[in-house]
Amino acid sequence: MSRLAFVFDPTRCTACEACRIACDTENLLPVSRGWRRVHTLNERRHPDVSVRHLSMACNHCGAPACLAACPTAAYSQDDSTGAVSLDQARCIGCRYCAWACPYGAPRFDPVEGVMSKCTFCAPRLGDGREPACVACCPTGALGIGPRDGAAVPAYPGVFRDSLAPALHVVEPRRVAPPVPTAPPSPAAAAALADPPAAPRRATIATEWPLAVLTLVAAALAALTAATALGRPPLLPWWAVAAIGGGAMALSAAHLGRTARAWRAAANWRSSFLSLEVLGFSAFLALAVASLAWPAAPPALATAAAVASFATLVAIDRLYQVPLHRGVGLHSALTVLTGAFLLGVVVPLPALALPAVLVKTALYASRAARRPLGLTGILRVSVRLGVGLAVPLLAAVGAVALTAGIALGAALRGEAVDRLEFYAGYDPPSPEGEMRAAFARALGRRA
Repeated sequence: MSRLAFVFDPTRCTACEACRIACDTENLLPVSRGWRRVHTLNERRHPDVSVRHLSMACNHCGAPACLAACPTAAYSQDDSTGAVSLDQARCIGCRYCAWACPYGAPRFDPVEGVMSKCTFCAPRLGDGREPACVACCPTGALGIGPRDGAAVPAYPGVFRDSLAPALHVVEPRRVAPPVPTAPPSPAAAAALADPPAAPRRATIATEWPLAVLTLVAAALAALTAATALGRPPLLPWWAVAAIGGGAMALSAAHLGRTARAWRAAANWRSSFLSLEVLGFSAFLALAVASLAWPAAPPALATAAAVASFATLVAIDRLYQVPLHRGVGLHSALTVLTGAFLLGVVVPLPALALPAVLVKTALYASRAARRPLGLTGILRVSVRLGVGLAVPLLAAVGAVALTAGIALGAALRGEAVDRLEFYAGYDPPSPEGEMRAAFARALGRRA
């Protein structure tokens, strides 16, 4: 069987959702966790923007982001059909595949604690039948065809990317916006111009255990490197073990299947999540050993320091998912945070000062782009004043503070920044792209 692709004709789609209902029925899925969704551009029918629909499930990409990102190697691809499959018996429910996939195809099942996704109706294809969504489309808007040979035109919600999605979109005919018999009032037009916000896949409420883990990793990396540079340890070995182990346990509790957490290092060749797990475990073990062993050679502490900052690199790379334009330089990057905290603890003014300047510039530029209010002003004050200025003054010797107090002040500011990172982190999605396209059509900023 040749590799196949979904074919979507937007000029035929009426958003009747027969495809979605067929998918849910075929796979016994609840509406809230269905694999196929119908997205609409201009769902409130603003008169100045054309209404466009997009039916999308998993695109069974030629270079699947989910397969590369999954830490347990639970994904595989069929060589004959190109279908990307998920082995739920290997899934730990970390949800990282849903972040990595710009189409949001993997869906979390809170009942089973694992991910699920479109199977391309593999049993139906094996029987020579079309996928259920295709078979039930009443207008012929959705079909299947050969994977090769068709270019994807520019269409809202569809990414033209290196993942090679098995989705062919028929070039849509130009459709002029309808001319209303009576123009809407300014108030009505303003209401139509503010569609509901696209659902987010990352929020503080769901990701705070990861915020704790990543902040602890940066802090322990700084302490480990400081010890390797000859500074007396600020914490005994048992405290380092307890803090690091507690952070790992907290992050494991974030999984849908906690008992399978041991699988998280399986895909170390391509998953930065696997590399984070391996790196954190290695540097924690090396750091504890170097502190607990009175006759430990200096090379052991050096190895722990190298492993700790390698782990921070893996953590930062976790969030650089395909097509995400919002993560580059950020004041909360853990490598930058680890360097800053190291400069405070040792102290090393030559390291602390550049780190503070970079963090201040990145944070201030981000704060200037949003309305603050009283709470925002307080948050910025804690971040810049307590979290950066006070530790820097201590590092350069302008104020007399112990290393522990300076580190505590720095960590307060870093906690604020890390939480803001997760509050603003939003992986790409068809919904988000459609919202941006709608804003562009109205000449507004998304």
